Amino acid sequence: MNEIYKKPILSGRFTLEDAERITKVRLLEENPALSWELSDANRATRQAATAVGESADIATFLRERARIAEKMLVAKNPQIDTEPLTLTPPWWLTAGLAGVAFFAGLLTDQFSATGSRINLLSLPFFGILLWNILVYAMLFFSSLRYGEKRDFLGLRRFFEFLEKRITTKSFRNPKNLATLMDPLAGHYAARAFHLAALCFVLGMIASVLLRGIGTAYTVGWESTWFAESPEIVYQIIALVYGICTNFLGPMPNILDVANMRFDRLAINGYEASASLWLMRMIVMLAIFVVIPRGLLALKHTFQIARIRKRFPLDLENRYFSNIMRTWRSEAMSLDLVVPDSVQSKNLLESAYRFAENLGFDFKEIKTHNWSIEDGDAPLTLEKNGQSQQVWVLFNATATPEQEVQGVALQALKEKLSKTPIILMVDLATYLARFGDFNDRIESRKELWRDFANELALPVIFYHSGLQPDDQTCDELKLAAAQAL
Repeated sequence: MNEIYKKPILSGRFTLEDAERITKVRLLEENPALSWELSDANRATRQAATAVGESADIATFLRERARIAEKMLVAKNPQIDTEPLTLTPPWWLTAGLAGVAFFAGLLTDQFSATGSRINLLSLPFFGILLWNILVYAMLFFSSLRYGEKRDFLGLRRFFEFLEKRITTKSFRNPKNLATLMDPLAGHYAARAFHLAALCFVLGMIASVLLRGIGTAYTVGWESTWFAESPEIVYQIIALVYGICTNFLGPMPNILDVANMRFDRLAINGYEASASLWLMRMIVMLAIFVVIPRGLLALKHTFQIARIRKRFPLDLENRYFSNIMRTWRSEAMSLDLVVPDSVQSKNLLESAYRFAENLGFDFKEIKTHNWSIEDGDAPLTLEKNGQSQQVWVLFNATATPEQEVQGVALQALKEKLSKTPIILMVDLATYLARFGDFNDRIESRKELWRDFANELALPVIFYHSGLQPDDQTCDELKLAAAQAL
């Protein structure tokens, strides 16, 4: 069945709540353990189409269909869990990571203090600054190379995996759900790490400030490599502590820095204000960690909010394609042509069941009796354009002949022009007679195939005594497309 509407249909906007509801209904519909037929799905589609009207966009239609289908599913399967589906990771993952980081920061005031001594060349302090500067550089370069997909050492990827596993562990098809979570999971993971880095530094700052209440810190430096090179130490201290903290007071000169070596402090009696240096450390951490990490976390929060309002729901997969095809085929008519030689009531009822499974509305299905011997198309059959389909019903017990059925079908083709015509051959009666002879069944199928090939028409075999199956429905869809 090809596209029918000429007027384009607007996609509309899906919120996260819309996507969650639609996805939950999809999971329920695709659950083989539940009582749900393709005809039920098509009935929900038709009811939604009637409810929203012809001018509705796709988002409005799918929201309404999800609401209707959910009610129908619960009515047929009372055991269904009515809890809503969640496509966002649990809040405690981010909170837990931030809490652990803050606690680790509280225990890390040794980054600059040994006992009551603050080493201005403390490697932990320098390491924190360098690490964050390196992270910013990597985020910048990865954004140039990979666009929105930014990662550093695979940390975000691991956290995303953890988020998805925890969120989808109680659902079927977790892989599909994990893919659906991709737009949000990446931003949640990035925000979690930015908040963790911020909380780690806040923990360090809080620890130093709290200990400073009851501890008299001594400020100085010591180094194996630079013990005899105070000029180098002066340059390092001036660069790290002075470039952004001049407003707190003047920096010491090179002589003062030389006298601040711990082994000289007691001898020279030089004292530097510990509170001033602590403030310099806090200001540097705020400038290079707290503020940028806070802004990055805020940026991802805004991106999460934007995605929650405009969730990128993929409508290209088979589930949505079938729904859209059924919705767009509401105006599509189907004509069932029944030869006089076919007297089986089950054959016609089975054709109606197939039509319902393919999304046809019963109001748009017409039945026409056909006298093959006359060689003319039914007088009641009218050309309705390319939206029309015609199924000609045959019984496999009949032997197809070009001089009889062939001539009549050729006349039918000429009248309908480009309208798809499909031969529907019922095997029920033939199987009842010769079910034990596979060679005869295959021979009869081959006879009908050869007959259809000469007329350039598709042929579909089915059993009128059985419920419509997905394979035959797929063959019908393909046949209709090929017949155009």
